[in-house]
Amino acid sequence: MNATGINKLLNQSLICLIGFLPLGLFTIKGSASGISFACAALALLIIAMRMLEPKSQQDNAFWIRLLLITLMLPLPSVMLSSALRGEWIWANFDSASRFFIAAPIFYVVFRNKLKPIEYWQYLIPVGLIITLISTAFLPGYYGKIDLFDGSRLAIYFVDPLTLGYLSLTLGILSFFSIHLFSRDPWFVVILKLTGAALGFYISIKTQSRTGWLAIPFILFLMLWLHGPKNKILSTFVALVVSVVLTIGIYQASSTVQNRVHDALVDLQDYKLDKVNSESSIGERISFARMGLYYFKLSPIYGWGLRGYMVHANDPELVLFASESTRESPGRGSLFHSELMTNAVA
Repeated sequence: MNATGINKLLNQSLICLIGFLPLGLFTIKGSASGISFACAALALLIIAMRMLEPKSQQDNAFWIRLLLITLMLPLPSVMLSSALRGEWIWANFDSASRFFIAAPIFYVVFRNKLKPIEYWQYLIPVGLIITLISTAFLPGYYGKIDLFDGSRLAIYFVDPLTLGYLSLTLGILSFFSIHLFSRDPWFVVILKLTGAALGFYISIKTQSRTGWLAIPFILFLMLWLHGPKNKILSTFVALVVSVVLTIGIYQASSTVQNRVHDALVDLQDYKLDKVNSESSIGERISFARMGLYYFKLSPIYGWGLRGYMVHANDPELVLFASESTRESPGRGSLFHSELMTNAVA
């Protein structure tokens, strides 16, 4: 097999691996990580082979370079702060390394015009169906899973927050893939609508509000894109229907009602200059404030895994956060925000 044939085989292998990612995302522990590392290895091999070609041309698009730099920078920044502190702990590199290995995958997919969505349009809804079915067999995050009681839905290796926003994202992608490349047969449309419905259902069943605020806007955009060709009429129809559907979801789900009500109460009760109760939204606001305080104390060196805990009883934090809230990041929950956690670390 010549170099062209090998390159074609590598590209096909890469797109197949990426395409099958949604199937085991919430059912096979470690599948996403394994596929990611395998895809990164294939992507680097493809890039290396391309560099050996005598007439190889580099992509000079500014936004491509900017995206690649954005994906790659977190890892060297963590390495720099770790070196400055003299502390090397693998947990500090976990999140940043995922973005780093995504860079070559993204570059090869874009540069070689690969289209994983051609696989994802079918496998995302199938993956969501498998996820729902698997809840009858897999242990839950909090114990046994019961789809028909009021408990939070989560898989033993996927916490409810992660399951909630990822399932919602996959459901949205499933809906937007309808008639994406050509007019889908009726049974494919049903499959994709099922995927969209399951994505929304799983997200709501996790009781995780992450991403819920986007639902009305997503419904509007979906209806606007697939509505009448007259955009004035399409806008009106999308606005009315999305509002009605949002109200319908709220009225039909006691989970949504309770979580929205609790969030509003938490926001009303939160005080900037008094110790706050340990409510769901209140603690998240306090975590964000704590993280910002820790970041300002050491923006270059960072704090590593738990170094910031030496300042947990500083007067600036005691002013608004209870002892339990101040100690919570050190117990493993961190700051309930990937951005804030990485900023502090």
